[in-house]
Amino acid sequence: MEQTAAQHREAVSGRLFAVGAIGGLAGGLGMAMWQMIYSASRGDGFWTPLNVCMASFVYRADARMMVGDMMMHPGMSMNEPVQASHLVVGAALHFAFSAVVGIAFALVLWELSRAGLSGILGSYAGYVAASIAGGAILYFVMWYLVLPWANEQFKELALRRPFFVAHLVYGLVFGLLAFPLLRRSTRTTRV
Repeated sequence: MEQTAAQHREAVSGRLFAVGAIGGLAGGLGMAMWQMIYSASRGDGFWTPLNVCMASFVYRADARMMVGDMMMHPGMSMNEPVQASHLVVGAALHFAFSAVVGIAFALVLWELSRAGLSGILGSYAGYVAASIAGGAILYFVMWYLVLPWANEQFKELALRRPFFVAHLVYGLVFGLLAFPLLRRSTRTTRV
C-alpha cells in the first residue's frame, strides 16, 4: 500500500521526535557525567550537580541558603549530604530537559537540512559539528536568558566554564548518536 505524503511526514516526524528524545537523553547522560566528574575532581562531591544544582529548580529555599553560605565563606564546598528526594528530582528534571532539548535539536537540524544545508548536515562530521554548535548556542540561551529568570540560584551555583563545556559535551553526544539513528530510520523508510 502506498503512503500518502501526509502519512510519510507523520512517520518521519514521529521518528524524528523519538531520535531527538533518545539523542537528548544520551546527551544529557554525557553532560551529567562530565559535570559530576568535574565536581568530584574539585572536591564538591560527585552527585552535587544533580543533588544540589538541578534540584535547586524545585528546592529553592535550600539553594538560597547554600548561595548565602557560599557568599559568607568563599571557597566553601558545595558537597552537601546526598538527599534521595533531591537526587531523584534533580535527575528527573535534568533528563526531562535533555529529552526536550534533543527533540528541539533534531527538529532544528532537520529544518536546516531541508532549507539547503543538507550537504553539510548530510555527513556525520557535519551533523556532529552542527550539534556541538547547537550545544554552544544552548549554553548562551540558558546562561543569559533562561537561568536569570527561571533559577538565579542555579546560576550562582554553576561554574561558567564547566557549564559551557557540559553543553558542548551534550551536543557532541547528541550528534554522535542521533545521526546514525536518523540515517538508519530514513533507510528503512525507503524500503
